Amino acid sequence: MLIGAVIYGAYGIYGTTEVEAEVDDQRIIVSNDRIKGFIRFWKSRWYRDPTKQELDGLIDRYVRETVYYKEAIKMGLDKDDPITRRRMAQKLQFLTKDVVAAQQPEDDELKRYFLENKDRYKNPDLITFVHVFFDPDQRGNATLDDANGLLTELRSGGSDTSAAANKGDRFMLSNEYSQQTREDVRKMFGTGFADKIATLVPGQWHGPVLSGYGVHLVYISSFEVAPVRDFDQVADIVLSDWQANQSEKVEQALYENLKSRYEIVIEDPTSPAIDNN
Repeated sequence: MLIGAVIYGAYGIYGTTEVEAEVDDQRIIVSNDRIKGFIRFWKSRWYRDPTKQELDGLIDRYVRETVYYKEAIKMGLDKDDPITRRRMAQKLQFLTKDVVAAQQPEDDELKRYFLENKDRYKNPDLITFVHVFFDPDQRGNATLDDANGLLTELRSGGSDTSAAANKGDRFMLSNEYSQQTREDVRKMFGTGFADKIATLVPGQWHGPVLSGYGVHLVYISSFEVAPVRDFDQVADIVLSDWQANQSEKVEQALYENLKSRYEIVIEDPTSPAIDNN
């Protein structure tokens, strides 16, 4: 039903018969309904009715655009223009989104979607860690050997976490971080480092762990897993996500439906019939 609404809505709004009639017709009619639309647009933006001069300006701009549009179509300027093609395709895609946005799911369906995607709606996990930095610019080829040597020492209990940083090289940021989100760590150390330490077991030293800065030994003090929030706390977000998900499904189904009406021929780019120059 959604796909049908999109298709018929699209033809109703962008149908070729109406466009051809507009182009062929030498008249430009600014109807009462269109003028009322100009007024509604103005009020939605400026929270007041337009003055006569402002309304005349809106009408004049519409007439100017229509004149240029009609002449451009007559000249064939819309043919094989990638920008025009893209804009027309976007209009149809926007229409699918408008159709889905008008749909309101039943509470049970929305809650089911929430449960299926509940990890998306929890607060971020928090990690507390200490790291020891080894600078490859200073240590060169010995960097990994030095890191592994200290790792053995730290694991044997030869140093506590607060003193461990002094065993490494000077780091431009801090050596200790408390209750950081994964995104916080990613911004400071990079994605690879953040992904790696998220998998480490708390309560022991790990490494070597690489970052854009160099080599690190990492001790995870704690990893706090955030609980999932209640549905009522995130209902508006869930609705928005549900509508976006439905929009993707409808758009894909619409595309497959429309695509099935065409014979798709994709020529071989290595064929002699195609000019590669």
